[in-house]
Amino acid sequence: MGLLRIGAACGVGLAVWMAAGTVFAATDPWQTAREFLAQPPRPARAELPPSRLPLEFLSGERIAIVGNSTAERMNLFGHFETLLHERFPDKKLVIRNFARPADEVGKRQRPGDYTKLDDPLAAFGADTMLLFFGFNESFAGPGGVERFKQDYRTLLDELAKAYPRDDTKASPRFVIVAPIAVEETGDPLLPVAAARNAELAAYRAAARDVAAERGIALVDVFDATQAAFEADPGMQFTINGCHLNEAGDQMLAGALDQVMFGSSPARRLAPGAFEKLRGAVNDKSWVHLQDYRMLNGWYVYGGRRTWDTETFPREFVKLRNMAAVRDAYVWEIAAGRAVPSVPDDSQTGELVVPQTRFGQPGQDYSENDEESPRIKTPAEFIETCTVPPGFEVRLFADETQFPEIANPVQLAFDSKGRLWVATMPSYPQWRPGGPRPTDKLVILEDTDGDGRADKSKVFYDELHCPTGFQFFNGGVLVTNQPRLLWLADTDGDDRADQVVHVLDGWATEDTHHSIGAFEASPAGLLHMLEGVAMSTAVETPWGPFRNVGSSGCYVLDPRTWRLSHFKTPGYGNPWCNVFNEWGQGICGDGTGANQHWDTPLSGAQYGGRKGLNPVFNTEGMRPVVGSEFLRTRQYPDEVQNQFIYACVINTNGLPRWTIQDDGAGYKGERVRHDPADKKTPFDLLKSSDKHFRPVDPQIGPDGALWFGDWANPLIGHMQYSQRDPNRDQRHGRIYRLVYTEKPLVEPQTQAGRPVAEVLAQLTSPEWRTRYRARADLQARPRDEVLPAATKWLAETAAEPSLPTEVHDRLKTEVLWLQQSFHAVNDSLLRQLLVCTTPDARAAATRVLADERERISVAEALLVAQATDTHPRVRTEAVRGLSFFATPAAMAAVVAAVNVEPADHYLAYTADAALGANIPVWKPAYEAGDLAAATTPAGRILESVLGLDKKAAEIIPLLAVLGGEQERSAEERNKAMQALADIEGGSADRGKVVFRRVCINCHRVYGEGVDLGPDMNQVGKRLAPVKLVESIIDPNAEVDAKYLSTLVITDEGKSITGLLVSETPDELVIHDGKEPKTIPLASIDERVKLKQSSMPEGLAATLSPNEFLDVITFLRSLK
Repeated sequence: MGLLRIGAACGVGLAVWMAAGTVFAATDPWQTAREFLAQPPRPARAELPPSRLPLEFLSGERIAIVGNSTAERMNLFGHFETLLHERFPDKKLVIRNFARPADEVGKRQRPGDYTKLDDPLAAFGADTMLLFFGFNESFAGPGGVERFKQDYRTLLDELAKAYPRDDTKASPRFVIVAPIAVEETGDPLLPVAAARNAELAAYRAAARDVAAERGIALVDVFDATQAAFEADPGMQFTINGCHLNEAGDQMLAGALDQVMFGSSPARRLAPGAFEKLRGAVNDKSWVHLQDYRMLNGWYVYGGRRTWDTETFPREFVKLRNMAAVRDAYVWEIAAGRAVPSVPDDSQTGELVVPQTRFGQPGQDYSENDEESPRIKTPAEFIETCTVPPGFEVRLFADETQFPEIANPVQLAFDSKGRLWVATMPSYPQWRPGGPRPTDKLVILEDTDGDGRADKSKVFYDELHCPTGFQFFNGGVLVTNQPRLLWLADTDGDDRADQVVHVLDGWATEDTHHSIGAFEASPAGLLHMLEGVAMSTAVETPWGPFRNVGSSGCYVLDPRTWRLSHFKTPGYGNPWCNVFNEWGQGICGDGTGANQHWDTPLSGAQYGGRKGLNPVFNTEGMRPVVGSEFLRTRQYPDEVQNQFIYACVINTNGLPRWTIQDDGAGYKGERVRHDPADKKTPFDLLKSSDKHFRPVDPQIGPDGALWFGDWANPLIGHMQYSQRDPNRDQRHGRIYRLVYTEKPLVEPQTQAGRPVAEVLAQLTSPEWRTRYRARADLQARPRDEVLPAATKWLAETAAEPSLPTEVHDRLKTEVLWLQQSFHAVNDSLLRQLLVCTTPDARAAATRVLADERERISVAEALLVAQATDTHPRVRTEAVRGLSFFATPAAMAAVVAAVNVEPADHYLAYTADAALGANIPVWKPAYEAGDLAAATTPAGRILESVLGLDKKAAEIIPLLAVLGGEQERSAEERNKAMQALADIEGGSADRGKVVFRRVCINCHRVYGEGVDLGPDMNQVGKRLAPVKLVESIIDPNAEVDAKYLSTLVITDEGKSITGLLVSETPDELVIHDGKEPKTIPLASIDERVKLKQSSMPEGLAATLSPNEFLDVITFLRSLK
């Protein structure tokens, strides 16, 4: 995609929508939202009782719960609210939980445009707010206490002003709840409770001080929770020491009830009645969750082009009416009266079903030429496939026999060799009033060996958009937006009977941008990808983890629940991640399909980091959903080690590349029939069926390549309404690509086999067999696996015929096992750091870097690796040293760069490492003690310092234009002018960035695509401030000739794109793929769309200096 609105012509905008078969130009696209969500008058309410204990409530009082995960997890279990209704059955209390993971008194991160339609908390109009803060703030330690108190005062003032309880602007009543204690887990990999509780006690005291000075009630349950935790050691009440499980929620509810009210309630419900009430409370809480944490906010709130200005406002109203119905249902149960089996939502409002845009979107967005949304049968689809000689596409399962596999999104094989499939027919999100989401994890099995599934079991069917899953610790981690779950089957019936909500707060602004494409590293670190323009705020046992705006990869250690993140260069929505046999990762963008070696990207993060050129030229084959290396005895030799990904639009198939070393990193070339013929690729699979949407290809236990088929006529988000009736929710297929001239591989399974036998599978030629063997071993007890692995390694060393490289790889496999248990053996690590196989040395260096907090001499060992003879080892060392903010580490980075010959991957990684640690090395460099300016390292140091100075100027201005806080037009204009006035960018560097990011839609110097104007002389046509505006706000001012034109023919056909030419008889529109000639006599309606087709958010994928360089390059084109 191009970056500039002055030429892109790839889409359609929110200024037009379809209704009753007619196209309307919208002068006010948010009119419906204002009408439906306007706040009704709120007359003065009765005076509230004072904020003091025991608390008293008015009849019908509206109570809002605000705060962190301590409060948010009450949405899951509901004990506290149930106790309130039990205690006050006649008060008809209206309770809503607005808490969010990672919230602090001074930091409450929300999605972009979260309050554009309305503010859910303001719409509720609380009389009383219960405030749960202190846990996340406590990680600042004693030094953060005073800041916590000041931020709490500010929060109280802000809430009083922003959320009055009625039209008299009366302030709500506030009640402060002190933080709860932490439970000692007995797990050495989790935080120590004693240390954490000492810090939390200080924040409890601070909360008490604020409450006292403001004269409001403090509910202090710190001592009560600590006593409960200490009375029964171990994880009895929490899942990780700090986040409560169901028993913990019940315990906390009792403690809160006791402190708030002192005495027992006048009437206690029988256990069965209490549980019935709690079920109703939890049902209401789930409905409310879909309101205040609604999925797909990028479209709901209007941050991205949307065809849903008519749908979502009505859905908000319906959700709030549904919650109100459930309030009444709860009151009836609390009062002991009979209720229907389910609440009656028949009067909660009507929703609209928009007319389909299939056949009408602006760029004919990957639809079959027959202009029908029909999905071909599997047999018909297979007929459309072109594969190399000897290969054959075979169906394994489809929706006709197994309707539960509709909309497959990720695949994995378990230790029994069975296929698991994540399905999400609720995509793009649940529709209010319909049945709860039933997205699933499904187990498919071929019990008779005929190559077709004949048995299906639904492991779990209460998911919402499960974009990724991974086996772990005898269960499975799976996305359940906005949460990450761990599911386990404890009784062997292949149904999840243990459900643990392990981490919450993942971004959901775009449900196909949320964490997905799960892949584990060889050491069991879970890699999860997330797209651009998202707002993640996860609460972990180690503190809050936040990321806003940038696409990238989260790396989760599921044994410690520690989380890290690295940014990906220029990605819209990463969906590819795979590791080679040495643990080197290749991550890739789903939107643009660029693939990158992840080592240079995953060191200490640096805001000024430059873009990185991809491993190979994708040749426009995009978007993509999953990648794989072809390493299988089932396939012919010439295919081995090739790289593929699943392309869902441009080829509807599996293009492939050869991958080879490129110094420290890798490079690739697309496979062709004739290498000299640059125009004829030789793809592994290509289909002419535009509704074939391949997902997640991977080598199965039988050696064949397996892949899913989303099988959908609609693939775009912003090209169609989220509620378009042609979003298929019924079809789903699983296929295998088999090479018929060789036998299938005999599957190797792991379940029930001795450790030694599973260890032997680490010698398998199939990389995916090793992947499954590692997962199985990592799920077994450490004291069973590691001694057996040491013995096995000694036995293999005794085999004289084993090549040194193979033996080094097997040593590396054992090292990875040790890392997965955080029990790295020093002797084995040191052996591998100096072994003769460069890839093994690089892998060991990566382990050393990732385990740096547990290896006391990690820095010294990395310093030694920094001058290794192989650039890949040096690059891994530089990545690891980036995490050490010490002069010695930075000196070693400099030494690594100065080793000849130079390597561009190493230089890039060093640039980022030095950029992340400027204060550490800058004094020594300026004193002349680090590197001469004429050396390779000196040139990098000079560049980093120069760019850092420029970044200091640029970053505050970009924050005004793209930050979370909404700014006035005057502030934005001043910031854009200031950016335009900054000098010192590099036109040469800008040209490189332009080629990487913009060339797919813009043309310059004879390169690129003519979807927009030739960029030659653009610096002459547009003033610098207009160039800046074109990137920051592509819709601000669009030249009329580059607006998209929508034409409706007399046959009802819709064509949208850039108007190329027009004569008295016909016009020509480029629809993003090809010019289309339309006779004027056949045109029924014609509309000029008032929005650029330039994609939003791409400016955020550039570093500040790259932004300046691109502007400088464009200014030079005169």
